[in-house]
Amino acid sequence: MKTTRRRTLLKAAVGSLFACSSYGVFGQSPSAAQPFAGLPMGIHGATLQKFSLDQILRMLTEELQLTHLELTPSQIRLRAVAQGANQGPAATLSAVGAVREQLASANIVPTAWGPIALSRQDADLPQLFELASELGVRNLTCITQAEHLDALENLANQHALRIAIHNNAPGSSFSKIADVLLALRGRGPNVGACLDVGNTIRASEDPTEALHALGQHVIGIHLKSVDSRQADSEVVELGTGLFNAKRFLAALQQTELVPDLALSLEYLAQPEQPLPGILRSLALVQAVLSA
Repeated sequence: MKTTRRRTLLKAAVGSLFACSSYGVFGQSPSAAQPFAGLPMGIHGATLQKFSLDQILRMLTEELQLTHLELTPSQIRLRAVAQGANQGPAATLSAVGAVREQLASANIVPTAWGPIALSRQDADLPQLFELASELGVRNLTCITQAEHLDALENLANQHALRIAIHNNAPGSSFSKIADVLLALRGRGPNVGACLDVGNTIRASEDPTEALHALGQHVIGIHLKSVDSRQADSEVVELGTGLFNAKRFLAALQQTELVPDLALSLEYLAQPEQPLPGILRSLALVQAVLSA
């Protein structure tokens, strides 16, 4: 995967995806052909969690030709992590600023950070929001509960950030889209939804209907397929599993959403060698949008 030949082949393959796009962003007419019909297609950092940030930026710019990245603690810790491969203290303000400059130098837009569990009782909330603001992300993708949203919204307003409520797998809060909608009632523009397509399927709901229901509340999307409706089902390539990508993407083009939508492809099946699966997933998205 690291050889020059492999990089050349992958770059040529993904480059060919962009030749025939003819649709505009969210149903608007484009002035010229654009990759992914002008949608701000990006990658979720969990997809590339086995790689350093330098490697990720090379993949995005050379192999994938993408400019948007949703970051996770695998790339930068905005709070201390006590367990797992990413454990360690929160990054310093200067370290976060250095990552922001690194992304900017590569012309990569950091769209969001998360998902992360957030509670109003978390002692590090002020620091977390300060670091997120310094990083330059627009969304904090959060796993939370309704009683914490007042405090989170206040901090979001103070730091010009958005809270994106992540719908979760069955057995946890906000597993149903109706619960997300109820929590959003009466909220300002800095609280919205991150529609996780795979979790919608796991909850035995239809992702396209969820998109219609949430409408302009959608400020982030985790675009992925899963191989079953079990809560712990595997995340697989688009075009496999249970996700009807054609129906969802057609609806996405016709939905008026925020222009800085955090649209993140998530693919976890091959963490050591993700590029072939990512390319096939992106090829499907491009084919559907250019049909």
